[in-house]
Amino acid sequence: FQRGQLFLSNLNPDEIATIEITKGEEAVTLRRQGDQFTIAEKQEYPASNSSVNRFLRDLLEVGLEREVGTGASLAEELEIEPPGPETLEVALVDRTDNEMVRLRVGHASDGGAGHYVQRLDEEDAPIYLTSRGVHLSSDAGTFLQKEIVDHPAADVVRVEGSDFVLEKPADAEDLVLSSLPAGQQLKSSEVSRVKGILGGLRYDDVFVADDGEVAGLEFEQALRLDLADGSGYVLSHAQDGERHFLRIRGHNEVQQVAITVDEAQEELEKKAEMLSRADEIDTFNSLHGSWVYEISDFTAEKLQLKRADLMEKEES
Repeated sequence: FQRGQLFLSNLNPDEIATIEITKGEEAVTLRRQGDQFTIAEKQEYPASNSSVNRFLRDLLEVGLEREVGTGASLAEELEIEPPGPETLEVALVDRTDNEMVRLRVGHASDGGAGHYVQRLDEEDAPIYLTSRGVHLSSDAGTFLQKEIVDHPAADVVRVEGSDFVLEKPADAEDLVLSSLPAGQQLKSSEVSRVKGILGGLRYDDVFVADDGEVAGLEFEQALRLDLADGSGYVLSHAQDGERHFLRIRGHNEVQQVAITVDEAQEELEKKAEMLSRADEIDTFNSLHGSWVYEISDFTAEKLQLKRADLMEKEES
């Protein structure tokens, strides 16, 4: 034993196909699907690559302070076997369903400088004290890919709400409200909110569309946003008490692109971008069309903006 050596020094993360995490009543199962992991407890919704990478990095960087010993009585004392309510268990499985690693993280040492850990996949494996505290997430929600879409407000050329239309005339730098009364001023802060809703649009929780918790919701189109490239999104909103829900789909004006042999390179590149964007919208709808998103009050307020909210109040 050498102080500071890594607990999982020979582990190759590229070989991991399944990650099973258990802590008390919490359980997370991450399964590799191509280049991304999905979350079994969230009906195989995609996991955030950054969150999975962070979990694996933190696990691979666990260093050891000293070897503590072996034996059932010691394992029980350190809440490794049987596991206590705060004991964390992690299993890593490869693509052929062979278990690569199974370990437990027991309670913290006096002072909390480190945790007691042991591999369960190795016979009579010693218990170690780690160099630092081991803090690994066991909440499925922390692994969700929570960003739905991200487009800057500058890309938005038209917004259609329940009772208003914001458009960008050819000679204007920003959106204007259709049929704006003479002398009436737009409330720029509210216009910015509604046209910026696609910038880092996120959710709090996700449900498959036929889940009993959301299956009976009545969705109404709240906003349609068109982008400069001819694509856009329709956002539909439903409310259940104080909870707000979102469904989203993309649309694209480009249905097909004709290419001739004598076209300039610049024109060919432009058409290639159009085709690529059409594919992106198809992929987007294939994923998001099956899901209902629970959103924050802050996001829901943008969906509920009305024409009157976009205009400055006239002084009496």
